[in-house]
Amino acid sequence: MKTLSLKDQGELLYSISSSNSPRLFIEPGETINVETEDAFSGQIRKEGDTRDFTKIPYSNPQTGPIYVKGAEAGDTLSVSIQDIRPTIGQGATRIVSFWYPAKYDTQALQKLLGAERAVPERPVICKISDGKVYFENYVMPYSPMIGTISTADPIESYLPWFPGPHGGNMDIPDIAVGSTVFLPVLTRGALLHLGDVHAIQGDGELSGTAVEMPAMTTLKIDLVKNHKISWPRLETSDGLYTISASETGRTFDEAVRLAFLELVLWLEKDYDMNRWLAFELLSLVAKVRIGNFWTVEVGIPKRYLGTASGSV
Repeated sequence: MKTLSLKDQGELLYSISSSNSPRLFIEPGETINVETEDAFSGQIRKEGDTRDFTKIPYSNPQTGPIYVKGAEAGDTLSVSIQDIRPTIGQGATRIVSFWYPAKYDTQALQKLLGAERAVPERPVICKISDGKVYFENYVMPYSPMIGTISTADPIESYLPWFPGPHGGNMDIPDIAVGSTVFLPVLTRGALLHLGDVHAIQGDGELSGTAVEMPAMTTLKIDLVKNHKISWPRLETSDGLYTISASETGRTFDEAVRLAFLELVLWLEKDYDMNRWLAFELLSLVAKVRIGNFWTVEVGIPKRYLGTASGSV
């Protein structure tokens, strides 16, 4: 099994771009290990550490890209997540700067702050051991997930915290062990980027971070040839999901509607479901989860698909 370690990676990437040179070449169907640094670029390892943006101005470093032989624009990349392991037995969390009142000057935030002038950064080291995550006096289940996973665009370069049709920083908790992510192939080789692994994250990622950890992830990567999708899709053991994101010119409620429409069209094309039946059925049984405050997944439990045989 091939491994792309941080040593093999060398310099970490702070962009998702087709101009990034591939660090690993694989055949479709291969299973590989990929090592990633945490979203803090390894700067928060012990109590008292903080993010030093003068030394590393960007967050969310990426490992890759991984070149998938035979991948062409118009294909779909299938990434099955088989395992996610912490590499140093701990992670960290903090409150990020976008919660400062200069940007969110609301009455509720003013009440929250009281006499304080800003939200505290408050880094916390979280031990990860024996299937549990330790945050302050709380013990939570180890629930690892991939925060950022993406293919590259042939023209646009994206900052690694930006979500969009390529994937990117989606922070969807269901992108976890046992699930398969489907990403649009936009350029030759797909150029898969990976980073921002979490030990646990709640819906919404309120503070702007989860328990961020360096990790080794085992992935099976495959291709669906000549099958074009517009946005990322996700299959779990019990559901199918489409993922969308707000961005310039698109509000969050519009992103939710877009994810619903993508799911309706998926059910129509690959599961032989009448589009208007799907539209009404989703009104009754749909599942909606928020990743971070920009991304959303909309899904349907598999039990409502009957015996239909579908695909991505």
